[in-house]
Amino acid sequence: MIISCPDNHEEHSCKSLICDTIYKEIIKERTIIMKKYLAIDMGGTAIKYGVLDEDLNFLEHGKIVAATDSKEALFTEIRKLYQQFGAGTEGVCISMPGVIDRKKGFAHTGGAYKWVDKMPIATMLSDELGVPVTICNDAKSAALAEIGYGNMQYITNGICIILGTGIGGAVIVNGNLVDGTHFSSGEFSFLRGHVDDRTNVKDLFFATNGVQGFKNALEKTTGKKEIDGLAAFKLIKEEHDEAALAGVKEFCLDLAHHIYNLQAVIDAERVLIGGGISNEPMFIDLVREAVDQVFDHAIFQVIPKPDVMVCRFQADANLIGAVYNFIELQDLYEGNQFINI
Repeated sequence: MIISCPDNHEEHSCKSLICDTIYKEIIKERTIIMKKYLAIDMGGTAIKYGVLDEDLNFLEHGKIVAATDSKEALFTEIRKLYQQFGAGTEGVCISMPGVIDRKKGFAHTGGAYKWVDKMPIATMLSDELGVPVTICNDAKSAALAEIGYGNMQYITNGICIILGTGIGGAVIVNGNLVDGTHFSSGEFSFLRGHVDDRTNVKDLFFATNGVQGFKNALEKTTGKKEIDGLAAFKLIKEEHDEAALAGVKEFCLDLAHHIYNLQAVIDAERVLIGGGISNEPMFIDLVREAVDQVFDHAIFQVIPKPDVMVCRFQADANLIGAVYNFIELQDLYEGNQFINI
């Protein structure tokens, strides 16, 4: 952006007093006009919050201890956050665990918030706060952040896989997030690696590629228990530990097989990997190697290999996606009430 000043300087280089005054006035005016949103990410142990503007700048940012015990406890904390940070915002944008009908603001389940059972959470909070409120599943919020502002922009068909305690996920078809008939699309945790023993949970996606699955893979090759991602890559990089590398490769190979199965259904252009471990660049390289191995050695060469990338947004993905969900759905509002579509 070029700001007019007597010396025709650019905004970052002009030192003249008049230019500085003009620049500050423009920034002040833009700040007043720009819409703001209060975003809340309801985690199992902590509730993150942030006030974001339309350019995704965080004007406020923090976290509090999660109030999972009851509706009253949670609503009290959200009311406090709104009273402290909600002034001048368009409304409250919530990311939360569970099976969520985001268009109706209805929570069928609530994950760690076990008291949530078929409740119109968005309407209940909207009535209490007097402003529009939206809710969205946490993994789908992360995917919406990528669709709106990240590495899934302009992608027609894609898959997001969020590695954590479980496996969160989302499917994008024709550029849109797939919610599913029962709002359970993307529950990748429960995909099976084998079907010969239907009572065995050890081959479910979350068991092989969740946090505990990673530790199990490392224990198998190193003999050491409870090695997390940070410790594993420290061993690999600093001590050139081949056993640790073998464990990570086994973990990535399991992940690649699930990507292959998902690709057979979705025919995605791109697969995004998120979660804490995806912050390690070497991990994504190893995932790509495993994907190459699985796809290139498939008996039937009919499944196209997707592009594999890391999610652009990490720790704040759910907050950013919750805002995108709010913006996407805001036309459904009448006053403060969510339209039942």
